[in-house]
Amino acid sequence: MNKNEIKHLLLLLLVSILVLIMPLFVFLTYPPLMLSLWMTGIFTLILMKRKNPEVTKSKKYQMFEKFLYFQIINWAFGYSLFIPELSLIALIILVTMLVLSINKKRRANPKFIKWAKYIGFHLFNLLLMIVLIHYFPNTGEETFIAIPSIVFVNGGNAALYLILEPKIPQRRKLLIFFIAIVMMTMTTLSMFPQYDGRAIFDVIFGG
Repeated sequence: MNKNEIKHLLLLLLVSILVLIMPLFVFLTYPPLMLSLWMTGIFTLILMKRKNPEVTKSKKYQMFEKFLYFQIINWAFGYSLFIPELSLIALIILVTMLVLSINKKRRANPKFIKWAKYIGFHLFNLLLMIVLIHYFPNTGEETFIAIPSIVFVNGGNAALYLILEPKIPQRRKLLIFFIAIVMMTMTTLSMFPQYDGRAIFDVIFGG
């Protein structure tokens, strides 16, 4: 990667962090408002596209769409284990992707494939945390903070992988994908709330 690409990547990382933090104040004061804002954003995108299909080529439209979906997916999966409304949104996201994937033309769309992969990473991470919670239930009150933090960090890891994926040689894609999965797993294990005062790593590997 050249200097310009690195700068662009760092800027994208900074904006992504800000996008994830933005709903925090609304979430702490009045969560239903956050859901309303998300729905408003989605309907706005749909109406703009119906009114003028060419608007989808606009960089502003694409950025707004990208970061809106990025925010919704991360927050929905981040708090799906605690807040029924967000668990419902996470379920709707999964069902929507499955329904859309029935369409052959849609399945061939690179944009759809990228979002499907991103949601797949989140699903893997969520299932991993459910397994950990099942076997290590004594996690304490910090779980409410730790689990969303894991989702946000691994969401960033998944996004970074998908950004870099086109630059990966075909012969190495499977290896890099495996490394990405391992990194997400290790991140989850290292950040997961401690079990009876012991780190999950120590519990699992007998430290």
